[in-house]
Amino acid sequence: MPQTLSARLQIGGDPTPGWNYLPLHLLQTRPPRSTHAEVKLDAPIDALGDLWPVFRHCRELCGTGARFTVRRAPPGRLKLQDVLKILNLCGFEPVEGQAGTSPEILVTYAVERVPQSLSCTVVIPCRNEADNVSGLVRRTPDMGTRTEILFVDGSSTDGTPDLVLSEISASPGRDIKLLHQSDSAGGKAAAVFQGFDAATGDVVMILDADMTVAPEDLPRFFFAIAENAADFANGSRFLYPMEQGAMHLLNNAGNRTFCLCLGWLLGSHITDTLCGTKAMRRSNWMKIRAARHLFGGHDPWGDFDLLLGAGYSGLRIVDVPIVYGARVAGESKMRPFAHGLDLAKTCFAGLKVLKLDRPTRPLHE
Repeated sequence: MPQTLSARLQIGGDPTPGWNYLPLHLLQTRPPRSTHAEVKLDAPIDALGDLWPVFRHCRELCGTGARFTVRRAPPGRLKLQDVLKILNLCGFEPVEGQAGTSPEILVTYAVERVPQSLSCTVVIPCRNEADNVSGLVRRTPDMGTRTEILFVDGSSTDGTPDLVLSEISASPGRDIKLLHQSDSAGGKAAAVFQGFDAATGDVVMILDADMTVAPEDLPRFFFAIAENAADFANGSRFLYPMEQGAMHLLNNAGNRTFCLCLGWLLGSHITDTLCGTKAMRRSNWMKIRAARHLFGGHDPWGDFDLLLGAGYSGLRIVDVPIVYGARVAGESKMRPFAHGLDLAKTCFAGLKVLKLDRPTRPLHE
């Protein structure tokens, strides 16, 4: 008979009688030896930091159908719908009719999630990122059956391409390639789309060369696709506190405004529109690519084109929260006013296509 297990942070309080307690730091470092019929996470959600690895490890402790209870009190930063999305990404569904035994408790059950055998391509658009090349190669994890790392260089003048070639020579066991951006005036969007077109992996994803999204966080995007929790995994930087200096105030305000706009256009709860990391199946990229012309081609980053194309194609867009770090090398290419105008133009094109013209079916059907 499976035993009941409670995992908790060591933050004070007495264990509940009849429960076997496992300190959370052990939960995250020690593989489970058995699964359990019920797991209680006896710590306030906001005290746990990044929830994905915590919930993921809890899922490893649960047998399929096991009850998983998590405490939300005291009320904190994270909205209920955001917590439920993270739980779903990690293999939990809410118990029907029981959002909680009280407003402070979430009761869920573990669902079967078997990742498909898929390969992966990580597209890294880069321009003058010489100081980050080694870290990008070293820190990008292997995912799925095969991981292709595809650098797309946009006319760097600091030796970035040479450093990529050096990493290729020094890493014969890894599938690393270098492309030179054919449309250097097209910005990051052109680099990303060129990389997607050249990708050989079943899943394609973006990793910004500044590593403000940690390469170590890429597996959560891969699993969202491989386990069919999402058709389009959209990185979100706003659910957790950011590192100091990670985002300028003006960029923050503009992004949140665009979230409201795109959320309405897509009919979906979007918490970030400009996080550089996104993932999808390569077959779905082809659907989005075919729809890009409908949105004017104004977007210099490609994020809005990808989101609007995913919505137009009927894909399930799911936010994947990450902890956003400050850039440690190189310079940001974001220009709030000039690029904000381009993004606004893309939104107006999306308004016409998704709302005013009211298409009756996705482009790919």
